[in-house]
Parts: sequence; structure tokens; C-alpha cells
Amino acid sequence: MKTEPEAGWFALNLALLSECQPELAAYLEEIAVEPLELVDTKSGYLTARLKGRWLHSSRDPVAEASRIATASIDPASDTAIVLGAGLGWTIEASLLRPGIERVVVCEADPAKLAAMLSSRDLRPILADPRLTWMVGGDPGALLVALSECGAKLASLLSLASLESFDADWYRGLREAFSRWKAKEEINANTLGRFGRLWIRNLARNSGSFAGFPGIEGLAQTFAEIPALVVAAGPSLDAILPFLGELRQRCLIVAVDTALRSLLRAGQEPDFLVVVDPQYWNWRHIADLEAPSACLVSEPAVFPPALRRRQRAIFLAESLFPLGRILAGPGRGLLGAGGSVATSAWDLARHLGASTIFMAGLDLGYPGGHTHAKASLFEQRALASGSRLLPGATAQAAALFGAPGDFVPANDGGLVFSDQRMALYAWWFEARLARREGAATKTLSAGGRAIPGMGFASIEEVLALPLKRTDIDRRLAQVVSIRPAAETGERLATALEGLLVGLRRIEAAARRGVEAARAGREGLGRGLSPKASLAILTEVDAELSLNEVRDVAGFLLPSLRDLAGRPPSDLEGSLAQSEGLYAAILSSTSEQLALLEGEQRSPEGGDSSDKRMISP
Repeated sequence: MKTEPEAGWFALNLALLSECQPELAAYLEEIAVEPLELVDTKSGYLTARLKGRWLHSSRDPVAEASRIATASIDPASDTAIVLGAGLGWTIEASLLRPGIERVVVCEADPAKLAAMLSSRDLRPILADPRLTWMVGGDPGALLVALSECGAKLASLLSLASLESFDADWYRGLREAFSRWKAKEEINANTLGRFGRLWIRNLARNSGSFAGFPGIEGLAQTFAEIPALVVAAGPSLDAILPFLGELRQRCLIVAVDTALRSLLRAGQEPDFLVVVDPQYWNWRHIADLEAPSACLVSEPAVFPPALRRRQRAIFLAESLFPLGRILAGPGRGLLGAGGSVATSAWDLARHLGASTIFMAGLDLGYPGGHTHAKASLFEQRALASGSRLLPGATAQAAALFGAPGDFVPANDGGLVFSDQRMALYAWWFEARLARREGAATKTLSAGGRAIPGMGFASIEEVLALPLKRTDIDRRLAQVVSIRPAAETGERLATALEGLLVGLRRIEAAARRGVEAARAGREGLGRGLSPKASLAILTEVDAELSLNEVRDVAGFLLPSLRDLAGRPPSDLEGSLAQSEGLYAAILSSTSEQLALLEGEQRSPEGGDSSDKRMISP
């Protein structure tokens, strides 16, 4: 039986949507509804046809949506991405899956979303706070949506019938999802490689955090001033001869790897951005002096970076749970796209720059070069060369160290780039798609073209009016910013609370290991595991309520990796639980040892720094 859409449902659904998504609701109110042919099915649930094609099953759309959700959503996923609104059945099925903390609904055509709101009573779904909407626009913005909603492991759900109407848009969405997955895999690998280093650095830096203000006080302090963000790509060499003149017109924000090039050109940056925790990254600035520059840093940097002689030091909010407690929340976040250049760009945006010009941001290898000539990368390669192993060999290894290909360049030609650079380019593309803040232009003609980032010639920047007097006046104001008087006491209280919370997690995890082991061994002797299961229930409740549980779990692999294959019996389940609690215990004990060690040796910075040095 065919059914006409009920206009009343649209008004009721829209009224509820306006409470939680007022901008989206206001937009849809002005949209012409896509005409759907609604059809009642024998299952009692509504389905629909559009232009003669079924959007859902003609027999049982709810059962179909449930099958799709079961087959598509990884049991370890915290996020479901639904391609196409339809009548909302797939959205509803996603919300019912266990462990799903958020559902991102992606619909290419707002008229089709309006049609969904006209079809049936969707208020129970629309009221769910886990819903996030992405309607039309650049499909690459999915990268930002997933980042901002905190997704860690996402699964994609789709009906081919819904995708077919806007195939190009959904194809772009799938490409964006593939990029995000690649980024998350790299993030997971990075965590495995550097997680302990971040924690060690945070513990060793913790005594200095109270003395540094956050970047939140820098917001819009350079409004109406253009900014030149200096990265260390090969094209920087062509910019350096003009740097003195550019400095008269622009605020200079430099990444750490570009500092050597700037100083050789006789110029210091206004802001120097350091975010990498590694010792080898510290080497880029270790022997360089830039006392007139303001340092902006992530709290987990290699410890000597925070002891540099700088005009001022500002801390961004940590990206890590431990850092947010030790250094304090509310310091102001910097975007992290995997490269210090992304953080430097975000700082320029945070400062309120009227236009952001990117120098040395090649995201590729123009002319077969990897970095500017004065950078430590290039100098080390040249210095380490020999007759049998010339410096060009090391440069070639860096150039071809990751899968790559030729991609469009800003000058209309092609430039060789690789997967690492592609991730950074996608980050910029997704952020620029939001059109928030200043316009961004690149000075790198031979660098990788990034949608949304226009090209500017050096002559265009040199034609800007002089701003240095105004810049210096504003710098004098921002360097006077001091942390609040109570910061030290607040951070000390937070540290003590952290230690108490971690000790409780350590004790609970140890109880969990012992109970799971006792239950498993008891089963082997024919004993009931009832007592052990009761203890495990108590442990789970205690861990879930602990306020610092995210800190304890920071070093843990994903739950999917920890759990492995689903157990086939109770003994296997207890063995799996034992392994999980053992991993929590190990992570917590390691972090406690570092934090308590720093409390006992507050003056031991130099010796601990030396232990960090490794070949």
C-alpha cells in the first residue's frame, strides 16, 4: 500500500532537531523536500521508492538495516558512519549496536534529509545526543568531523541504493574515510613507538608547567596582521633572500626545523613552534639561539626545549590525558595534523592573522630535494657522506622511504610526493574546507597543490603595507602575559589527585588479575568461579568510575588487539580478562613509577635528559 508523506511529521521532527541542531534545522526549513513514494510493507515498517528505485528493502527495511549494522560495524568500533539518510532505518540500527558512542550521518542532498524528516516519527532518534550530522559540502570535511567528535575506531555503513543518487559525493566521502583510517593507523603506530617517550617527557617537564602561561591568552592578539608561517621544505631557500622585507610586513611564525635557515638569513622568528617529543627533533634547535622569539610548545616536548633562553614560553593544551592533568586544561589547543607545520598554521590562525602565507610548505620533493639546504636533515646527509656512501644516497632514502607518486603542483606541473605528505595535505584540505578564519596562501610554486590553499607570489606579499612597528608593539604586550597566581597550587593538587587515582587503578587491576586467574584455575579443578566473577564485577565498576582511567589506559593497545578472538567458553573469557587487567596494571605501574620518581628527584632534569639520548 502506497502512503503519502505526512507534512505533520516534518514539523514535529524539525522542532526536536532545532533543539539540538538549530543551524541544521533552520537550513532544512528552507529546503524543498525530495518527493518520496512511501510504501507500507508486510513487516509493518515503512519503506520508500525514489525515481522508481527502492531506498530500503521492499519487505522488511528494519531487518535489512539490522543485518547491515551487524555485518558492517566492527565490535571494537566506537563510531558508526552512515552513508545516506534514507528513512533513518540504518541510523536507528547503528544506535542500537553495543559500544557505539557516536553516529555520523552523512547525506549528500539536504532535500533527501528533509524527506526523511517528512516520512515518519523520528523524534526518538533525533533526540539521541550521539548523532552528528554532515549534510552536503566538501566530503573531505569528514576528516575534521571524525577528529572533532573524538572517534577512535569507526565503521562505515551503506546502502548502495542510497549512494547511487549522489555517487561522486559518496565516493569522495569514502576516500576521506580511507585517509582518516590511514591517519589513525599511523597514530596507533606512533603511540606504540613514542607513547612511553611522551609520558617520560611529561613527567620530567611537570615541575616547570606552573611557570608558563597557555596560548589561550594569545587569541586574536595579532588580528589584522598577516602572518608568514615558515616551514623547512626545499622552496624555503628561494624565500630567504626576501625574509628581512617580509618580516617588515608579516608576523613570522617558524617551525623548529626551519630555525637554522632563518638564523643563517640573519632573522629571528616572532614565534617558534616546537611539538615533537624526540631527542633528534630537539637537535634541530639545540645549538641555536633565538632569544627574541616566543616559544610555543606542546607539554610533552623533549625537556631541554622548555629551558631555552626565549623571550617568552607559552604552552598549548596537551593532546594526551596525562598532559592535560599535569599541565592543566584550558590552555588552548593547537591543531595536530602529524606535522609541526600544521600546528604552526593553527597558531597563526589562533593569533588572528588576517592572511596566512605558507613558506617552505612543499608537502612533496620539488627538484628531488627533501628540505631547505640549511636544515639539519640536509646538513647531516651531506656531512655523513663518503666516497662509497655519498650524501645523495641518504637523501634518496628519505625521498623514497614511503610509497609515493607524482601529484599536481601549484604551478600546474607535477611534483613527487608520498603517503606521509598526503596525510598532511589532507589535514590542511579538511581544515580549509571549513572556511574559518584567515585565508591561506602558499608561496611554493612547485609544491603540492592543496584544495582551498591558493598560490601567492613573493611580489604579492612584498606589496603589503609595513606592519613591523605594530607587530613589535603587540609582541611587547603578549610577552607580559603571566600564568594565574593560583596555577602552581592548582597543578600540585591535580598531580596529587592523579597519583591517588592511579594507585587505586593499580590496586583494582591487581585484584582483577588475581581474581581472573583464580577463577580460571578453579574451573580446571571443577570449582565454581562465582566468587571470582563477583570480584571482577566490582573491579569493572571501580575502574569505570575512576576519574583518571584515560591516563591509565593511554599506553594500552586497542581493545580489539587486547581481546583477540572472542573466547569460546568461560575459561577463555577469564583468561582474556586476566590479560586485560594485566595490561592495565602494567601501564598504570609504569606511569606511577615515572611520576613518583620525578616527585622524589625534582632537580634531576639534566641527568634524566641524558638518559633520553639514544643512537
